[in-house]
Formats: sequence, structure tokens, C-alpha cells
Amino acid sequence: MTIVYQYDEENLEISEQPNDEDREFLIKVKNQEILPALRQVRNHFDQDRLITDVLFFTHKDHHIQVIVRKDFYVDFILSLFKHQVIKSIAWN
Repeated sequence: MTIVYQYDEENLEISEQPNDEDREFLIKVKNQEILPALRQVRNHFDQDRLITDVLFFTHKDHHIQVIVRKDFYVDFILSLFKHQVIKSIAWN
């Protein structure tokens, strides 16, 4: 099963691809109003006990690269949903 999600394309752009056994997300911020929600997602994973579950890399060009361990993929998607970065999720 895979997860399908939707987000507001006026605020951001999300692409996802494999990265070895993990998943890599590239998030392009189009509207600065979404940044506080993205920071909450990052804080959630920065405060847990695992260092390598979700890694965030911020780039100058309003892109955020996120490497997500495969066993934390669902947790990451749910956190995006909880903080309203994505608007809907469904199993496909």
C-alpha cells in the first residue's frame, strides 16, 4: 500500500523520491506563511530520541530537503498532516 496526499500547491511544492532505502522529500516553499508549520514538523522530529529518523536540510533557494527513514515514513506524513502542511491523506 502507498500513501497519497494532497497539499495547497499555491503555498508549496512537494516531490518525493527513493534515497537508498529511505525516502527523500524536496519541499519548495512558495508562501512564507507555511514556514511555521514546517518548523513545527521539524521540531517534532528534532525533539525525539532518534537522530536519524528524519533529517532536514534547508537550502537558500526556499527549498527544504528531508530524508526520512522508511520506518518513519508514515509518522512523517502524519506530522505534515497534523500541522496542516498537507490537506488530506489516503491509502492507495
